[in-house]
Amino acid sequence: MSEQSKKANQKLSQFWENHIKEWSQTKLTQNAYCRNNNLRPNQFTYWKNKLKQQNLPVEFVQVTSNHFEEVINRPSSNTLRLNIKSEFQIEIPDGFSQTTLEQVLQIVGQF
Repeated sequence: MSEQSKKANQKLSQFWENHIKEWSQTKLTQNAYCRNNNLRPNQFTYWKNKLKQQNLPVEFVQVTSNHFEEVINRPSSNTLRLNIKSEFQIEIPDGFSQTTLEQVLQIVGQF
């Protein structure tokens, strides 16, 4: 990514971060805030989720083997499927994001 692109992305990120912070200090719905500030609600939601993910603390969670009922690896579909406590099923495709899996396991570990 070029230096110019990085600066533009930082400005855009700061723009949305400021709006999300301002919105959180109001009692308005997202749609009302967007209408009042000439913003697109779908972009607001996108940036709110993106910024929330960037600010998540990353922690490792130890998951003991007794939490897993079964692990199914189906080479034909290139997907690893984990069934956890009869409550969750996680499908992990080839080329998965390790960071995403760590975040999911962190959340599952809270149950």
